[in-house]
Amino acid sequence: MDLDTSATNLKVVIVEDDRALREILGIVLEEYPHQIAFAENGQRALELAAQLAPELILIDLGLPDMHGFDLARALRARNLAPRPRLVAFTGFDGEDFRREAREAGFDDFYLKPMDLTAMERTFERIFALARD
Repeated sequence: MDLDTSATNLKVVIVEDDRALREILGIVLEEYPHQIAFAENGQRALELAAQLAPELILIDLGLPDMHGFDLARALRARNLAPRPRLVAFTGFDGEDFRREAREAGFDDFYLKPMDLTAMERTFERIFALARD
């Protein structure tokens, strides 16, 4: 799945290298009225950000071609308009890790793995924040 053109309320890019998780996220996100694009690595995320001008970018920190912190810095350096809300979506935790995420330019930080119900609640919160 690359781009859902039937949804147009909020443009979202989800950067996740795990194909199975991208598919699960696609299923979870089908009910949301948003334009969703998936990137499997940082380079594709940069391309989609330039192409779509998304309001929200969710980024797995452990990407194959660059660290999610580096991707956040690269996105912030591009001064995209509108300024997208960047959300770290990762299995790593700790105060130092969260501090580094903030310093890299992330607005929010969510832990995975989550069960599907928790994932749906998380996306509802993220989308609500992105609309503000």
